[in-house]
Amino acid sequence: MMENIGYLDLHSHILPEIDDGSKDWDMTEGMLQAAYRQGVRTIVATPHNYQEDVKQDNGRIRDLCRRAEELAQMIDSSFHVLPGNEVLYRAGIPAEVEAGHVLTLGDSAYLLVEFFPSESYTRISQGLRELVGYGYYPVIAHMERVGALFGNEKRISEVVEMGCYLQVNCQSLMGGFFDRQSSVLRKLIQNRKIHFLGSDCHNLSGRPPIMEDCVKRLYQKLPKDCVERLLYGNQEQFLSKKCI
Repeated sequence: MMENIGYLDLHSHILPEIDDGSKDWDMTEGMLQAAYRQGVRTIVATPHNYQEDVKQDNGRIRDLCRRAEELAQMIDSSFHVLPGNEVLYRAGIPAEVEAGHVLTLGDSAYLLVEFFPSESYTRISQGLRELVGYGYYPVIAHMERVGALFGNEKRISEVVEMGCYLQVNCQSLMGGFFDRQSSVLRKLIQNRKIHFLGSDCHNLSGRPPIMEDCVKRLYQKLPKDCVERLLYGNQEQFLSKKCI
């Protein structure tokens, strides 16, 4: 970890009792402590936002984020929690953002978007173009789960060139040389096609914060400059609310 910078965790479920993540404030505090020990200094809380017909109470999310920020500050004054959503794609998301029913990441133009693993590339492409057309920077959540994209370099290049970004889960990068998923993702990182890491942490046992473990593995497998571009160059752009 670079001195005093720390890592950005763009995808987490640390807020209590709002989705399938943290169950209570004790678990939230434990997850924040674990993330801090893993070198994270900025973590975006991204509770699921699934249904357009059930308007999420984003005022509550912001209140929970403020309390989580207080807990983070008690751990270290350099540790911050930002509000966000992991929004399941459907038509009309820009209007939902404008109405306050969907949160962007840290009140920036970045928007964490989830697609069904079986989603067609046609629908993915159309949806992303809609979001880019409204001035958002779509970040595709755990892109390795999206069948229409993973392993298809042509499609990945297309969505990146249209102004989108790709996030991968740390756990997906923990395999060795003979793990196909990890090998494909490392190649994408080298080719500047992966832009953000996320722990996608939900708890302290089955899906805990593992950022530092992932980073150590990347340094073992990839050139140092390649890893630091992913970790720090992209983080700087995100935190300044600029496109990469």
